Amino acid sequence: MGAERQERDVTPSSVNASNVVALWQRRDAMINPVITSLVRYWDGLRDGDDVPRRTDVDPRGFKDALPYSFILEQVKPGAVRFRLAGQHLTQLMGMDVRGMPLRSLFELSDRKRLMDHVDSVFQAPCSLDAELVSDAQGRMPLEGRMTLLPLKGTDGEVTKALGILVTDGMIGLPPRRFRIRKQSLHPVRPGSSKIKASGVQQSEMNDPPSEYHARTRASGPPKLFILPGGKYDA
Repeated sequence: MGAERQERDVTPSSVNASNVVALWQRRDAMINPVITSLVRYWDGLRDGDDVPRRTDVDPRGFKDALPYSFILEQVKPGAVRFRLAGQHLTQLMGMDVRGMPLRSLFELSDRKRLMDHVDSVFQAPCSLDAELVSDAQGRMPLEGRMTLLPLKGTDGEVTKALGILVTDGMIGLPPRRFRIRKQSLHPVRPGSSKIKASGVQQSEMNDPPSEYHARTRASGPPKLFILPGGKYDA
């Protein structure tokens, strides 16, 4: 009688727990470092103030986070639009999002809930953290996290925000719109920053026109300021 092939019964008790990584741990390990790098840059611009100025933001200071980053402008309460956006948002929506409202990235059912918090970013001011998921119509879940950080405009009022949206999963066919799993606001108060943005030459990023359907340019030869992973006009 030939020797019988023995099969190993793999059960939860036979799996080394140190080799198991929960899905949420995998997501956080991928997403959090990118977002943290942008938050550290923003915090380094404060220099003891409560909110940094939009004109102090230089994309060369956060190159690793640049594809996922964007600049928002509050036109009025409840109306917040993209002024600049990295390539990742273009991939999520399948189009250039500059000039589009922030709420267009979200499912209809979550837009009011989103904007109630987003308005506080400019009014309080506060920073906003949101955990997101895109899984409508039976599509593969796309996990994400968004952070918004307030900025002062040229008039000294908080009318801009530096944001980042990082996802973990396959995008598939765009557009991908998100639901909010949870979101939290964190008041921004004056105080000395422990983190400095060192070794970065500051220069203003010029905003494109707010209309994204029809843009006009000044006369003369066009100029481009190109950085890896983002779309910026100059």
